Amino acid sequence: MQKIPVTIITGFLGSGKTTVINQLLQQPYQERIAVIVNEYGEIGVDHQLVINSEEEIFQMNNGCLCCTLRSDLSNVLHSILEVSKEQETVFDRIIIETTGLAEPGPIVQTFFRLPYLQEYFVIDSVMTLVDAVNGLHQIAHYEESVDQIAFADKIWLTKLDEADSRAEYFLRQKLVSLNPHAEIERLDKTDLPFDHFFGQQLFDAANLTHLDEAKEDSCEINQTDTHYHDHDEHHHSHTHGITSISLRTDRPLHPVRLDEWISELVMTFNMDLLRYKGILQLYGDPNKIVYQGVNMAMQFYRAEPWENENRESVLVFIGKDLPEKEIKRSFKACIMDEELIK
Repeated sequence: MQKIPVTIITGFLGSGKTTVINQLLQQPYQERIAVIVNEYGEIGVDHQLVINSEEEIFQMNNGCLCCTLRSDLSNVLHSILEVSKEQETVFDRIIIETTGLAEPGPIVQTFFRLPYLQEYFVIDSVMTLVDAVNGLHQIAHYEESVDQIAFADKIWLTKLDEADSRAEYFLRQKLVSLNPHAEIERLDKTDLPFDHFFGQQLFDAANLTHLDEAKEDSCEINQTDTHYHDHDEHHHSHTHGITSISLRTDRPLHPVRLDEWISELVMTFNMDLLRYKGILQLYGDPNKIVYQGVNMAMQFYRAEPWENENRESVLVFIGKDLPEKEIKRSFKACIMDEELIK
């Protein structure tokens, strides 16, 4: 059974989330979409036909579903699956809009913690909208805005027609300092690319394209050069306490030591670990191991074999006030020694 991809659209108050969702729903496409919003008010529900009174799920004229998130998210998703079965309709994707003062972490944790949801759904991407006019002010004054940006797989700049190029430049600098691994794209209201929002698979840590920047600012231990490189002058941190730490090594990792190390990080920093992900090369395992986590909820799974690819582990941590030097130092204990490999 193919899992239904879920796109989470977040952003601070007034960033344009509802406008974007309405535009996406009005585009000519051949997909059936279920939209979970906080209030119907601003979503264009053309035909309010209630097809599930318990969760208030409405059928729209274009065939999509729209429902409010008034109860537990897992209950809403369960109701959508029930409607899908009753109507014998397969939904191509789900959009979840967060409130302007919410962070996406709890939503993602819901998918991580419930096996039932993991069976039917997969998170595609977390998209964060940032107001180009008011973004810097919001970042400076509201922790929710900072968390939304730090959590993003892709950041969309909105209201660019009202902002000058200088303001956009400084905003971009701030966004990169908060989340150096997220792509930043300008949102053009007259040309909103459907395929740039959906089917990105950016949340999946197996998609390494958005982790490539870690090569420059990382801890590297090479087989030909065993010197430990700690590029402190290039690390990303100190913006509202948000730290982004990247680690790389082309030596295999000790499975038990690595498990203990990550578990200790999660127990120590728990809610301050906003997001962490990576690809692991474990000693004796021919397959890539993918891991990702949100706060204290994390997942591991075996991906495809390495085969002829260059084998290396890439780990990324984004969190609040993380001790970069200590994390890099302690990570060394997870790397297999030459003597152990022999």
